[in-house]
Amino acid sequence: MSTQTASDFWKSQTQYPFAFTRKRRIHELNYLVPRLAKVQGKRLLDLGCGDGSLLECLLRLTDFEEFHGCDIAADLLKGIDPRVRTSVFDIAHPSPLPEVDAAIVAGVIQYVFDDKLVDALFARLQAPVVWVRSTCTLQPQAERVVKDGYASNYRTVPETFELLSRHYRVTAVDRVYPDELESAFGTKQFYFEARRSP
Repeated sequence: MSTQTASDFWKSQTQYPFAFTRKRRIHELNYLVPRLAKVQGKRLLDLGCGDGSLLECLLRLTDFEEFHGCDIAADLLKGIDPRVRTSVFDIAHPSPLPEVDAAIVAGVIQYVFDDKLVDALFARLQAPVVWVRSTCTLQPQAERVVKDGYASNYRTVPETFELLSRHYRVTAVDRVYPDELESAFGTKQFYFEARRSP
């Protein structure tokens, strides 16, 4: 039920709802761009790309030649730069994912309450390297929020690490944003860098 609440929330968005994301963008780019520069290959996927603002920066700051943006919110995809190949993707009812050399899954899995769906996503995502950003609780166990049409499942860092480790070898776990740009509710944003085991 909570996963459906989160899906309904995002499907209804015609504009990206969180203004603070713009303030965080430079920190995210400072983290991602040098790492993406080391990727062997030219195809990049942003799964959960929202309005495409991160991808549109990466169009200009990286050497990738093929960009894919997938999101559950069809209306958010409409205004993305036409150089990005967009498609609607619902984790609960997945369609095929493009074959790429690197993938970003940023701010997605905390909206999926069922660990089996997250596990299935990571199993299907065949990119050799992936960066997963997720909001994690600092409490000893996951915190679930369902309020006013919004829903989120804030897993712990070890829980998120374990989910990703079933299919990838996690090579780094990093905080990207300074504390002043983090939530006032005790959660933090973490980037998990992971590679497909050979």
